[in-house]
Amino acid sequence: MKRWSLKVKVGAYAAILTLGVLVVAAGILMSVIYFNQLAQLDTELKENADELFRDLQNFRGSPVDPRRPLSQKFVPLALRQRYLEIFGPEGQVLYRSPNLGSEKLGLETEGLSTVQLFERNCRIGLFREGPYLVGIGTRLGTIERFQHDLRFGLLVSLPLVGVLVFGGGLLLGRRAVAPVAELTRAAERISANRPEERLPVPLAGDEIARLTHVLNHTFDRLQASYQSAARFSADASHQLKTPVAVLRAGLDELRKCDYLKAEEAEEVNALLQQTRRLTALIEDLLLLAQADAGRLVLEARRMDLVPLLAGVLDDLSVLVEGREIALEMDTPETLEVMGDARRIGLVLQNLVENAAKYTGSGGRISCKVVREGAMASIVLGNSGEGIPEEEQERIFERFRRGTKVGEEVRGHGLGLNIARELARAHGGDLTLLRSGEGWTAFEFRLPLADEISAE
Repeated sequence: MKRWSLKVKVGAYAAILTLGVLVVAAGILMSVIYFNQLAQLDTELKENADELFRDLQNFRGSPVDPRRPLSQKFVPLALRQRYLEIFGPEGQVLYRSPNLGSEKLGLETEGLSTVQLFERNCRIGLFREGPYLVGIGTRLGTIERFQHDLRFGLLVSLPLVGVLVFGGGLLLGRRAVAPVAELTRAAERISANRPEERLPVPLAGDEIARLTHVLNHTFDRLQASYQSAARFSADASHQLKTPVAVLRAGLDELRKCDYLKAEEAEEVNALLQQTRRLTALIEDLLLLAQADAGRLVLEARRMDLVPLLAGVLDDLSVLVEGREIALEMDTPETLEVMGDARRIGLVLQNLVENAAKYTGSGGRISCKVVREGAMASIVLGNSGEGIPEEEQERIFERFRRGTKVGEEVRGHGLGLNIARELARAHGGDLTLLRSGEGWTAFEFRLPLADEISAE
């Protein structure tokens, strides 16, 4: 039941519990009825024996000698359908009912018991009074038929009861989990862009209301911590920009000095390259901090995507120069979107740089731009080993780099995360279409300018 909803589980558990209780109750009821019917039958047999004893002793013309055989006239009419044996003082058989045939009651001790006669269950009693010993019995057919009918009725009715209880439990479960479903919908609205959203508190002061209060307090603490971390990240990144810029400018000036030796100039160039990487990392962190804090400002305007993409693809041709990589481009003459050209350029630059990094010599990179409904779709693919399947779902996480990425491939694992944040800030998205069998493709979607203007 792990995949079933809670209301279905409530209905199923209610049905199972009810059926279990009914089965136990039915078993007890059938046993009580059976033994009650058996006790009534035992009483009837005892009364039949007492009536026979009275007739043998008080009947006009009753036998004088208890050792002589008895005729049927001494047997009351109500007992002639019973199995009957009458014994004398020395155990001699004085009478045996014709319906016994060659069978014997087979009782040796006085009392009542159930035995097999003619391959059927019979209730037999052995009673003594005066010189006579009387064995009297009858079939249990009526009791057994009643038990059979009762059992059949229960087998027919229990599934129907189970279905009805399941339906009732389903309705009760639906009403019981309705507040939880409402809380779930409210919780889904809480995000980094809407951290102020809170769960609605039910009017009833029950467990769900108390849980809602606890969760809201938790969200308050998380929002405060999140905002504090975002502010710290943004402030730290902003404060780092100035000293790094000063360091970079100083190294740049130092590199121009004529008195530096060759090895010293090489060391300064290496340090300058590291400061450029540090500057790029700080800018990336600052952009992510702005996105997390909801302060990412987009200078959106109507723009033609094709020239921007052409410039990025020109950069790509430079990046793969000398590696015999085939470039395939399929773009329309014009395609207007609404967005920030600088931010969209960052997304495209990230995608082409990744394609250049992970495409081996003699490989292939393709770029296709199409119009799909209200969106512009840019699909950029490249040949190569691809991303392992177990890593594909986490490729957009921050600081996430593939296990097969070597140290020779530079990066901090922020590029795809930043690109997706920027794509979503524009009302679009960045997704991994496929990766495997020698081909990896990403899709960057942007809203068309015409569709936004129509709205």
